Amino acid sequence: MCDRHAIYIHIPFCVKKCAYCDFYSQTCLSLIPDYIQSLEKEITKHSCTDTNISTIYFGGGTPSLLLVKDVENLLQVIDDNFSVSKDVELTFEVNPGTIDRNYLADLKNIGINRLSIGAQSFNDEKLKFLDRIHTAEHAQKAIEDARKAGIDNVNMDLIYGLEFETSSLWINDLNKAIKMDPSHLSCYMLTIEPGTPLGKKYKTKRSKKGRAHPIESTKMSTLFKKTSQLLCESGFEHYEISNFSKGRHHRSKHNSKYWDMTPYFGFGAAAHAYDGKKRSWNYRSIKTYIKDINSGKLPVEDEEMLTLDQQMMEMVMLRLRTLEGLDLEKFQTLFHISFEKKFEDTLKSILKERFGFFNDNRFALTLDGKSHLNGIVEAFAKGIY
Repeated sequence: MCDRHAIYIHIPFCVKKCAYCDFYSQTCLSLIPDYIQSLEKEITKHSCTDTNISTIYFGGGTPSLLLVKDVENLLQVIDDNFSVSKDVELTFEVNPGTIDRNYLADLKNIGINRLSIGAQSFNDEKLKFLDRIHTAEHAQKAIEDARKAGIDNVNMDLIYGLEFETSSLWINDLNKAIKMDPSHLSCYMLTIEPGTPLGKKYKTKRSKKGRAHPIESTKMSTLFKKTSQLLCESGFEHYEISNFSKGRHHRSKHNSKYWDMTPYFGFGAAAHAYDGKKRSWNYRSIKTYIKDINSGKLPVEDEEMLTLDQQMMEMVMLRLRTLEGLDLEKFQTLFHISFEKKFEDTLKSILKERFGFFNDNRFALTLDGKSHLNGIVEAFAKGIY
């Protein structure tokens, strides 16, 4: 049996690359028809009708550059080759600059029941800095059009921590989002990735001004905690370090599988997959991906069998991001040692700083602890390797 219950489909096309984005995508849209055909072939090669697919996620890139007919065909191929749950969560990422109400209505008609709108901000200065192709007005209209199209389960992505970010700028973004009443918000700290336009810009700035990050860590930490406090006061549940839902039923079921280390399929160029013990990833090239598929090969660039230490590290790193934290009994069952014994010294330090707590056979981080997540994960890593 194929013990995987989720499918991720990568659509690596964009009108133009955003300054901050490190996800694989290209702007050569003429490749889309051949890419869709290759996706259909790859999905078919992994056919397994004795598994129950409960979430499907179209990510990118910009999935909303696809024709709705192409999306419908992909869903049909999935349905032909897998057992798909009747109440499947079917998420589709959209860029506000590429959609209208008719497009969204057509998506709903073919089964899309959850949208993830890449708003990023409701401030045109911030959007220009990020090199987005849409305006603040487009971002607001996107959620209005989604509702008119009959899609109520809507996530909005927002980014904070730009070099000129102030508390009032960010709070204004959040308040505007709250007024639109989305079912879910994903609020990401801006990170500077090497090789991106923004990464090259900050590399230049670093040599001139000694700065390597948009804002200092203390300011970012303050914005993070203000985000949590404001959204929780507004009826959202802070269930993962960057994610907030209007009640448990509006959590991202698909992304929650990642944080729980649930096996999943990944289809498309640069897509990753996980079978519970092994990770694999496809070539980060559309042309190589298409070439391999057309020659009858799987487009897998490489794979890695995770050691017990790596599985332990992933469990700690992923579960400490979440509201519920790490299940101590599950840890003991998987690794044949108690969490408290394995990390005795690290836990003493975390508890002393009030960065974490034990409750109901679980260990989780406080809000202050989550604002120091990277350092805490590094401390746990030293206890493993």
